[in-house]
Order: sequence, then C-alpha cells, then structure tokens
Amino acid sequence: MSSRAQFQEALDMLRIDVDALGLMAEQAVSASLRALVGGDREAALGVVAGDDRTDALFVALEERAYALVAQQAPVAADLRFLMSSLRVMADYEKTGDRAVAVAKSALADWDREATTVGLLARMGDLALTLLTAARRAWLDQDLIVASDLKYRDDVLDETFRRLVAHLLDRSGPGAPSLVLHAHAAGRNLERIADHAVIIGERVSYTLTGDPSALAAEIR
Repeated sequence: MSSRAQFQEALDMLRIDVDALGLMAEQAVSASLRALVGGDREAALGVVAGDDRTDALFVALEERAYALVAQQAPVAADLRFLMSSLRVMADYEKTGDRAVAVAKSALADWDREATTVGLLARMGDLALTLLTAARRAWLDQDLIVASDLKYRDDVLDETFRRLVAHLLDRSGPGAPSLVLHAHAAGRNLERIADHAVIIGERVSYTLTGDPSALAAEIR
C-alpha cells in the first residue's frame, strides 16, 4: 500500500471513530431526556458516570488527529478535514457535557409541571433529531444534510422562547426551583442543538473550502 493510500485510510478511520464519539454523545443526550421527561433516575446516573469514557475517547482522537497533522503535513482538503475533525470531536465532547448537565437537572428535586415538561420534551426531540442529522452529515460527508441543519434549528429556538415565557409566569412556593432547573435544562438542550448546527457548518467548510460556512462558530 502506498503512503498516500495509508494516509487516506487513516483519515477514513478517524472519520469513523469521530462518529463513534458522536454516537456516545447522542446516546448520552437520549438517556438524559429519559431521565428528565420520564423520571428514569438510573439513566441520569448512567449519563453522569459515563462522561469519563466520552472524555477519554475525545483525548485519544485529538492526539491522533494532531499526530496525522505533524507526520503528514497535509494541505488543502486533507488539512481542512483534519482541522474540522478536531472541531467536530470537540463539539461532540461538549454535547456530552451538556447531556450530563441535563441529567443533573433531572436528578434535582423540583416540581415537574406538565406544560414545562412538555416543552422540554419537545426541545429534546428536536435536539436529538438535529444531532442525528449532524452525525449523518459528518459520517457521510453529506453537503446537503450539513447545509440544511442551520435552517432546522429555528423551531427549537422558538420552543425555548416559549419555555422561557412560560417559566416567567410561574408563581408559588415551588416556582423558584422549577424555573431554575427547567431553564437550565432548556438552555442545555438549546446548546446541544447549536453544537449540531456547528458540526454541519464544519462539514460544509470541509467539502467546499468556503470560510463563510464557519460563521455559526462565532458565538
């Protein structure tokens, strides 16, 4: 096998293994939602306990990507791919952290008021859909799926605004705890969706070389 073929194989394996990190993040988000909406305490504890595995894989992949840059001195599309790999794996790692935060909100003691839980469930479903699409865009290097992500985030943002408006109307002895934990959970779900959108922008940049695709990262 030629050195070029070996390098391409290494890039392909990195792409697949970064998706494995994405799968771990997606599973953490899904479990945190089962805890938040369905009261599955064991799922929440599993998300918190599993974060170290996500972090360990992230560090291993980051080291591998840097080693490929140092050893091969790639240019053009290969360099864009490697730089994007570093960003995408960081977004997956941060998504896992957000899932842990949602799980901790689920473990806290606060009033699960029906409308609030319904809005959080809607946000969770939308965030998971975006994350699944982001994984597909990355794994398949699919420009169409990647480009569509930023347009699909608007519904989740509107749901978050509805949640905030609803929380501002809460009153009574249980309201402070409800507002604190529900808003934190909603904010973390909104950020999970943002990470999915950024992954889409990174895929677009990788495939086109157009730096304007990176505008979503400036936050």
